[in-house]
Amino acid sequence: MIIAMLPYLAPIALLVAANLAFRGPAFRPPAVLRQIEIATLAALAVAVVSGLVVVFNGPATSPLIGVAGLGFAARLDAVSAVMLLLVTFGGWVVVRFAATYMDGEAQQGAFTGWLCATLAAVMLLVISGNTLQLIMAWIVTSQ
Repeated sequence: MIIAMLPYLAPIALLVAANLAFRGPAFRPPAVLRQIEIATLAALAVAVVSGLVVVFNGPATSPLIGVAGLGFAARLDAVSAVMLLLVTFGGWVVVRFAATYMDGEAQQGAFTGWLCATLAAVMLLVISGNTLQLIMAWIVTSQ
């Protein structure tokens, strides 16, 4: 079911935000921090829509992206939808707090980039639809 691939948009938004944070000098100007917050809000919106999809269509697993049973697949059910919503909401709160708290710090860009990348990995862990994705996301979050 192709609608089950919807949750992948949340980690993609956070990876785009991580890319924005890593670009340029270490200090992030307010305009870039605003774009990163918008990306986290977009991930939150994807989580809300994913939850609504589960409510109205029931659980689903996306087609496998890979070969020989190894690759990526998203599992969208009640638990993964609630966990995705929890992670994206908590991520938005932390990103918003860190933008204010880290204001003026020399490594603000690197911190924000790694924060967004870690949130994306946790989102991939939460929506994992097969063991390979679960293990890979778990390893990335442990780094």
